[in-house]
Amino acid sequence: MLRPICLTLALLCPFSAVAEPLSFSGTVAIGANDVQGGSGIGFIDATLTVPLTSRVPLTLEIGGYLFALDSKRPHETYVNLSWDDTWRVGAVRPAYDFVLPSVFERAAPYLAYERAEYARSHATVEAMRRTAVPWGLSWTHSTGDADLMVSLHDASKGNFRAASVAFVRQGDGWQISGAVEALWTHEGVFDGLHTKLGGRATAGPAEVGLTWLHPDSNDRPDALAMDVIAPLGDRLDLMAFGEFTEGGMDDAYGIGLDYGLRPDSHVLFAVTDGARGDAVHMTLERRF
Repeated sequence: MLRPICLTLALLCPFSAVAEPLSFSGTVAIGANDVQGGSGIGFIDATLTVPLTSRVPLTLEIGGYLFALDSKRPHETYVNLSWDDTWRVGAVRPAYDFVLPSVFERAAPYLAYERAEYARSHATVEAMRRTAVPWGLSWTHSTGDADLMVSLHDASKGNFRAASVAFVRQGDGWQISGAVEALWTHEGVFDGLHTKLGGRATAGPAEVGLTWLHPDSNDRPDALAMDVIAPLGDRLDLMAFGEFTEGGMDDAYGIGLDYGLRPDSHVLFAVTDGARGDAVHMTLERRF
């Protein structure tokens, strides 16, 4: 119900009185890989922000997290009202997804899709895999070098309620992040805890990331995610990344090259391997 309400409010709003222009932010990518005999893939993680009035800080946000694959479009759609970029109500992004994205998302988006259960919110995975789209409420707060996010979700189709909290704190050459997502059924039965904790740091000219993933609520084993980015030139970076599970049950890892066409546009080439086989990926990415 909240999605039609948000869209209707947008149509009824006096746009001539809007003081701020529309804004679009996020990432759009298109690529190809040799998984399953060769296929193309598109990826979008972006938000369109529409100011509704110049009198109060009220905006409409329309966004999505989408993978465009052969014959299917797994995605989660976000449509919400935002007050002062702090409170949001509607189909909101889970706080869990604001930090520590998949190490495969840029260079090997097919693996980010295939392994979404490791780094993404249960609310997002249920929407992508089973069209169980939740509605909810979120709150964001920033204080200097730290950010805190909280969100609540309810999905009738998926029979779950979720609460997630995420934080980021950064300093000179380092960053630590973490998130927790708890789940209950509509009958009030506790249904799992989803956790991730990680950090990033510079080591000379290189950047290193390490994240512990506990995707209990997504029915996957614990994993340790690692990535390293080392510059080879002004525009060329070497990338190494992977998710490693206990006993190697469901590992995936790879190396890649990131060439910057412009500050906001990149070409990435990666070779990956793991428990489900090897693959080659090429991606053109644009950030907004």
